[in-house]
Amino acid sequence: MIRNFAVVGPGQATRERLTAALAAAPDMAVYRIGRGADPLPVSATFDPSDQAGCRSLLDWFERGAPSGAVLLVDDWRLCFEQDPELDGVVEWIAAFGPARGVQVVVTARTWDELPGALRKHLHGEATDFLALHGIEADLSNKYQRHDLKAAIGVDERGWPVYLDIRDVLACSGPQRVQQLLSVLLGLVVTHSPQDLNIGVFDMKSTGMFNGLSPAPHFSFVLTSEDEDELFERFQDGLAGELSRRQQLLHDARCRNFTDYRALADVEPLAALLICVDSAEVLIDRHPGFQNVLESLTRAGRTLGIHLLYSGDTLPAQLPFPEWPAATPPHDFAEWAEELPHLLTGSAPPAHEIALPPLHQSYDDCTLEMLPPGAIGIVDKPFEQRRDVLVPAFTEELRHGAIVGKPGTGKSTTLRTLAGVLGDLAGYQLLDGPGEPLDPQRHIVVTACSWDQVPPFIRDSLAFGIEFRLDDPATSLVDAHQAARVPDQPGFGLSVPDRLHVQIALP
Repeated sequence: MIRNFAVVGPGQATRERLTAALAAAPDMAVYRIGRGADPLPVSATFDPSDQAGCRSLLDWFERGAPSGAVLLVDDWRLCFEQDPELDGVVEWIAAFGPARGVQVVVTARTWDELPGALRKHLHGEATDFLALHGIEADLSNKYQRHDLKAAIGVDERGWPVYLDIRDVLACSGPQRVQQLLSVLLGLVVTHSPQDLNIGVFDMKSTGMFNGLSPAPHFSFVLTSEDEDELFERFQDGLAGELSRRQQLLHDARCRNFTDYRALADVEPLAALLICVDSAEVLIDRHPGFQNVLESLTRAGRTLGIHLLYSGDTLPAQLPFPEWPAATPPHDFAEWAEELPHLLTGSAPPAHEIALPPLHQSYDDCTLEMLPPGAIGIVDKPFEQRRDVLVPAFTEELRHGAIVGKPGTGKSTTLRTLAGVLGDLAGYQLLDGPGEPLDPQRHIVVTACSWDQVPPFIRDSLAFGIEFRLDDPATSLVDAHQAARVPDQPGFGLSVPDRLHVQIALP
């Protein structure tokens, strides 16, 4: 049903929207002010220069306009220029009409044409993205769409051309920068971060996505200049995102993302658009991403994840619909820097796919910051979260070891553990492996390498921490991960979980 609203955009697009709206309710009486003859189904029409006829609107309304009537003010600027008193009349009807079943529809070319007093009574609807790229930086009517479509340009008639991201998409060639900017800017201006999150891989560091990340929609923007460790975290994080979404739908007993979003009282879940520029570079540098991208592509609409590929070479095994033929009527380079900043703080931020590494996230961590029983923080990239590290000694897993080169925090960790265990009668905590051992108790030793730890302790580890080693190749966890352990006290890997940890200060 039509409600009080303003349709803003190019004339053809607003007319198309009105025609569809009126066609959906053919029995409404439409009283129209605007340009002469028009195919719109109206009951009465006046030229805006007919001031007497226009002013009779108030009489029409006050004397009992029929319930279900619509007042259509077509092209506000034209009408107002012809009759400067029109704004007060229309504002009055917009304010009090809905209670009587009378509604107001106003069309305009840009938002700032509409008087502020009138706008507060209207629901804005853009038929385009910022008046189809004429771009008035007035974002008071942002986030009006929920359909995952963006107006990316115009056709030969000047009508908006929309792109729907709910299919796997690709763009290439000399226009791809403008194509990508048009869809990404269009989406972030018209869709809330609660409806849509975006992640970007710029694998040739072209800079085409520069300036976009301040918009709250962006979960991440990675370039080829980022460290390998960060890409590995996102490989785990994206695989974890698939699992997270599958679990949410399973718990809610939903078949797909659309059904899930229709439910109330469930955890919020936005659609996720992942843009990959030069996917071949990403896969060559990190081969594991091929399986991740293929899994994300297969998930598609079911889980609300959508892929947009761009570059000179596109993955041959993935089918791509043809990019809509559209001409962007504006150069987006300047607005790509400005619009995202204007959106900063306008909504809660996007869901984080991968948290930063622990050593980049925290300063000192103390036992007072943690719940009872915990000795530190454990990083879980796949689960996209951090948990507390709690040692759990059992009769089967009896012992512990803290291993690392000098200066990595072994002795401090032993003191932290002692503070958490409380009653140490059943424990033997030794700062060094060469002391007498009491196998009747739980034993925890420190050592510079794993070959200094007695085999019976290594074979029964309830608690193991591997700090930075002199030789990562001797790691009990993984040589590759051991080489990533920062050379600073308190940061290491847990055994046997193979996860990065930060140990709290006692």
